Amino acid sequence: MYRFAITAVLIMLLGVTGRHPQQSDGAAPKAPSGAFQPSPEMQKLFDTFTGSWRVNESFEVSASHQGKTREGTASFRAVPGFSLIEEYDSDGSAGLLKFLALIWWDRQDQIYHLVTCANNDGCAARGNAKWEDSRFVNSWVEKIDGKTITFRDSFVNISPSSFRLVSEGSTEGKTIWRVVTRYERLKQSK
Repeated sequence: MYRFAITAVLIMLLGVTGRHPQQSDGAAPKAPSGAFQPSPEMQKLFDTFTGSWRVNESFEVSASHQGKTREGTASFRAVPGFSLIEEYDSDGSAGLLKFLALIWWDRQDQIYHLVTCANNDGCAARGNAKWEDSRFVNSWVEKIDGKTITFRDSFVNISPSSFRLVSEGSTEGKTIWRVVTRYERLKQSK
């Protein structure tokens, strides 16, 4: 069933051609009275992340990118199905990153699901996410070179104008991946 849901989401992504209008303050659009309403869980994501951001990545622990950086932009927007899409584009000494994420709330399982697409890697389910106090945390496990790697992306220090994404990977109790991305909200042009 989960595989069917991911396929349906990817088909929906391919069919999304228009953008929802943004309010001039960068806030998520509100549904008109009597229309479908997002769940409180999705409204919280819309209110927190919707808008355009300047990003700066710093690779603190990495086998191949140690000390390298990237800069670029990210944009979060609401899409049909009360889902949130992040479109991300950065480049620098760590190389080019073209990234897309789709996040939605699963009412039955009471958790956020994610699908991500990056560079030439195609798209894949990328774990589940939840709020842990004021942090939005996504966790997943991958097998890489025969080792089981546990990943955790934590959106922290969230304010209306900025937040940080701390992405960490560990195996056998050792951190093998740590990238910190700073997001700063871009001012809306009028």
